Amino acid sequence: MHSVMQIEIAAPREAVFPIASDLERWPEFLSHYRFNRMLSPLPSGGIVKMSAVHPGTGIPLTWISVYRYDAAQFQMHFEHLKPTTRGMIVRWDFTPTPDGVRIAITHDFRLAWPLIGEFVAEKIVGRALVEPIAGLTLGRLKRRMEGAVR
Repeated sequence: MHSVMQIEIAAPREAVFPIASDLERWPEFLSHYRFNRMLSPLPSGGIVKMSAVHPGTGIPLTWISVYRYDAAQFQMHFEHLKPTTRGMIVRWDFTPTPDGVRIAITHDFRLAWPLIGEFVAEKIVGRALVEPIAGLTLGRLKRRMEGAVR
């Protein structure tokens, strides 16, 4: 599975990045997130346990990732450690635009299951689970930031 989701936000990248990269505060403005807990802080990130409610089904989903952010490059990186999405690599890129910032979230995930791995990774993990949560996250971040700018 390779998925890229993007949104443009009418706020400066320098204002958006600190809000987006502060994972533990996400549940304050991303109501579909139940919690983000830093299990083991590391310089510029840590091991984080994240939990969100799937917007279509209301089912809670929880995962653990290595998280790191690069403030100089305006990037966030995740590597899922467990459970179901182990090995998923996620990158957030913040690119300045004339009107603010474009955020692109890239998800890369492979399941090495014979015959059905690609189908499950693409259709079930990607389209049914990851994209609805990531899309809602981007939309609510946009609403938060554009509301804060006005």
